[in-house]
Amino acid sequence: MNEKEKILERIAEKFLREGFFKITMDEVASELKISKKTIYKHFPSKTVLVEAVIDFYTTMIRHEFELVINSRENAIVKFANLLALIGKATAKINDKWLNDLQQHLPHVWKKFDDFRTKMINKNIGQLIEQGKKENLIIDVPTPIVLTVYISAVRATVNPEFVIHNNFSLKQAVEHTFNIIMNGILTDKGKKILATNKRKKNENK
Repeated sequence: MNEKEKILERIAEKFLREGFFKITMDEVASELKISKKTIYKHFPSKTVLVEAVIDFYTTMIRHEFELVINSRENAIVKFANLLALIGKATAKINDKWLNDLQQHLPHVWKKFDDFRTKMINKNIGQLIEQGKKENLIIDVPTPIVLTVYISAVRATVNPEFVIHNNFSLKQAVEHTFNIIMNGILTDKGKKILATNKRKKNENK
């Protein structure tokens, strides 16, 4: 891992946990125990640094999604594994981070929103089609399911909703996912999902 990647990895954790708007570049340098000159060599402004954090984070998520999607599991197990992956990722994110993006860098927030929309369309759409072939998902139009899911994610997985309703981002993701899934699964699919949940709970 080179110097730039090390900076991104460490500061990504801080920004996701605390937000970025109130954090100065002096604090970033102090946190990383390096000079501001070193930071500015790779990131000429805090905005550039935030954009790089988004790219770093979304690249990591995309890679982990692909590992799940390309596995040999049935669609329900893949859905469950994706939920676990998303839950793990959102558990690291404080609503301050998302709020800072929306309020202070709306163009970066749009980039993040476009990313999650594309990920849902590509990956969830692929799993829905796989699930239909496996008789685990009912025969409903995939574009409608995707539109409902994307709309639900935008409505619930955002700082305004979680703050006003006292949810964590992880809880918002899990409840939204479960509501959508229970509406499209066949009886066979529901049994597999329930079995998968039980096994994961037993292994905790």
